Amino acid sequence: MKYLGILWISLLIFACSKGGETITPAVVVLPPTAASLTLPTNNTVCYEGSNISSLTSDVSFSWATAKDTDVYDLVITNLNTSINTTKSVNSENKATVTLYKGTPYRWYVISKSNKSKETASSEVWKFYLAGDGASTFAPFPAVMIAPVSGASVTPNAGKVNLIWSGADADSKVLSYEIYIDTDQAKVLNRQVAPSATSSSNLSVTVKSGSVYYWSVKTSDGVLSSYTIPYSFRVN
Repeated sequence: MKYLGILWISLLIFACSKGGETITPAVVVLPPTAASLTLPTNNTVCYEGSNISSLTSDVSFSWATAKDTDVYDLVITNLNTSINTTKSVNSENKATVTLYKGTPYRWYVISKSNKSKETASSEVWKFYLAGDGASTFAPFPAVMIAPVSGASVTPNAGKVNLIWSGADADSKVLSYEIYIDTDQAKVLNRQVAPSATSSSNLSVTVKSGSVYYWSVKTSDGVLSSYTIPYSFRVN
């Protein structure tokens, strides 16, 4: 009986051990965080860069290291043409890009991780790359906020509200002229009568089923800048 008891206890222990499972802790993957921009500082005018030629300069960009980030995408937009330049940067939190002088730019950084599909974007900053002999600068071309280009919009009482944002590093007083028409060429060449305003929004009358193009002229009283035409369809 003594041996039977020992055998029973041994079988019980074996059965409990065999049935147990090893629990592997879940691996927590943290998404990247947004980078904090440092240079060129926001709304800087007459930013020199390193002189390369009469037309271009090397511009150094830098930002604070973001957590859980393996790759940064530096995105730079020429505000005169709306053309983007993207440069991928591994590990380092700085990059140098050759840009055209006498041109306004905006830039931001996208943080990416090799372990996560999520990304994070920094704030968007602007600067004006100095041209030879420039002492005053035109306003930054307006940032078109709404309607988003290519969007379909439902009017309210036959009207659509146009919204944009203007900035000028050496002047706080800005005025705007809005060009809008169903003919893109007329808006591009400013062959339509503009609507003047000092605010950053304008309610316009539209017709359902039509595609409209609109552009914003920003003026500081001396110099002006223009956006390229944006479009929207009216439901």
